Amino acid sequence: METMTACPTSTVTILACEKIVKTFKENIYELSRIRNDWDPGYATSLNVWVNDTIEKYYLGNKESIDYTRFVEWHDIMIAGMQGLKVLRASVKVDFKRDKPFLKSFFEKLGYTEFFSDAKNGDHLSLHKFLTTFAKNLDEETRKKVISKNTPDTVIEKILNCAQQITKFTECFEALEGDANLNSYGQKEVKEIYDTIQDISRIAMAYYQFDPVKRDLFNFYKVLVNL
Repeated sequence: METMTACPTSTVTILACEKIVKTFKENIYELSRIRNDWDPGYATSLNVWVNDTIEKYYLGNKESIDYTRFVEWHDIMIAGMQGLKVLRASVKVDFKRDKPFLKSFFEKLGYTEFFSDAKNGDHLSLHKFLTTFAKNLDEETRKKVISKNTPDTVIEKILNCAQQITKFTECFEALEGDANLNSYGQKEVKEIYDTIQDISRIAMAYYQFDPVKRDLFNFYKVLVNL
């Protein structure tokens, strides 16, 4: 896995999963009330699973993260998500009486497929979201949006983030299928990420009015505090 340390996505993602699993275990008695399959035994087994995976695949990399590159990557992702959320809200206001356009806009530019997961901290979905947005935005749609009250700078900011994030494309591809891991290792790391994303989605909904605890399950907030 040493070739992965230059890519912020892989190592920091498993470390973020480690922190979220720890939070999950610390709050399991409260959270067990909202899911039949959540209990102390399940929380403990998740903790063991993540720690064992780190020992197998990441032990030599935990202290070798390129933090300068990580901060750059994280800032791009945050700026991109902010732009996408602002544009979504603005378009919904400006075209609230044009439902067909809204449906087409959100489907074509990736909102329908990626927005929910991306806003909940799934940075793989956000990467795909930004890429889809930049690829599918045509000039006619852009002109229609800015003909209302949305400044073109809002769209330009999103496109800039989509362009900047391309330098990290190999990192996202590596996280989804790292050639340095055997097929079992790839499957295991992907399963952990998917499992923690599902837990975070439900926990964030439960802690909607408790921002401190909610942020402990938000990948973006956890990542920036690594």
